[in-house]
Amino acid sequence: MHLVFYDGECGLCDHVVQWLLKEDQQQQFLFAPLQGVTAAKKLQNVPERVKTADSIILIENYQQPDEIIYIYGKAALRICWLLGGGWAVLGVLSFIPAFLYDWMYWIVARIRYRLFGKKLVCPLPDTSIDKSRFLP
Repeated sequence: MHLVFYDGECGLCDHVVQWLLKEDQQQQFLFAPLQGVTAAKKLQNVPERVKTADSIILIENYQQPDEIIYIYGKAALRICWLLGGGWAVLGVLSFIPAFLYDWMYWIVARIRYRLFGKKLVCPLPDTSIDKSRFLP
């Protein structure tokens, strides 16, 4: 299993979570808002750069001895890699240094509230989705 932390107030992040739920045929991802209890607990002993990330954070191999934390563009591309199929083609970019693409990620991240709005809380998807995939 892998854990995706997302900005629970971001409209773009909401769309990404909804998309990922549809694409994740193997149900290998769990989700938790950065504003939640899970993030507060799990991210308290990580480097400051990770703690201050106000966007997507991926914990690959969640709750396993070989956990790896990715942030920003690297996290997004690793998610594509882990999804497999056609998405793995895009995910291959996660193997190149992050500075080559993180600047594009930052541009979108800085204007995401203006483009997609800000929500009070990211709504859970329809009732056909397993709610146990969402951590507090």
